[in-house]
Amino acid sequence: MNKTYAALAATAALALVAGPAHANLIGFTVKVELPGAVNSTAEFDYMGVETFDTRALGLGSFESDFGGSPIVGAYSGVNVIPVDQYGGADNDGRYAVVGLDTSDSYSITLTQEGESGINYFGYWLSALDAGNTVEFFSGATSLGTFTPTNLISIVSGNSGYYGNPYTGLNSGEPYAFVNFYLNSGTFDRIVFRQTTSGAGYESDNHTIGWFSKQGGGTVIPGVPEPGTWAMMILGFGFVGGVIRRRSASGSALA
Repeated sequence: MNKTYAALAATAALALVAGPAHANLIGFTVKVELPGAVNSTAEFDYMGVETFDTRALGLGSFESDFGGSPIVGAYSGVNVIPVDQYGGADNDGRYAVVGLDTSDSYSITLTQEGESGINYFGYWLSALDAGNTVEFFSGATSLGTFTPTNLISIVSGNSGYYGNPYTGLNSGEPYAFVNFYLNSGTFDRIVFRQTTSGAGYESDNHTIGWFSKQGGGTVIPGVPEPGTWAMMILGFGFVGGVIRRRSASGSALA
């Protein structure tokens, strides 16, 4: 698949500012694992992991029990593609993506939530782009949106997070495992979105459950004010890889 970079500072800044509402995540503690980690260090009463490795390639929908857990979730409109420099934990198998000019969002709706419900979600976020967002819901109520600037505020300046940890390729973009701990209450739907054209939001090892103890790692602070986004991007050198122009060729869905 032909993939190139459009490193335009003005375009990157406008893409972030013009994105959806960037609300704080209500009631969540968000932590990023140490560089190179592709799984959570949290402890759980029950949990499961969707690796996508046995899923059909291409754009579609399916039901997951997250590897035999008591949780059942319905994925709707997710694109599954083979491992490449932009995604695929352990440099093997398949991973999930939204964008690449195929769709702009997909959802995970929890139809069976275990004994207590769901208060944790984590995933390996790879090749972070501007426009990568994930939003949490309890019923019709949004609990907030996680955006690129949340993660950049933590990983900038730490070279261990940049580039594919298996191949060393794509050194201009962050790769990190992110944990979302809801400290009170539960959620029942998650929506991944790609809000800029031509780019993708890659993720793998979707981990879901009821946490009993938060894992290690660094707490990610709340979303910066809109006026600080462009300064953060320019100051940390994020612009060089944030907007990735990709062709949605047949090989992306093959």
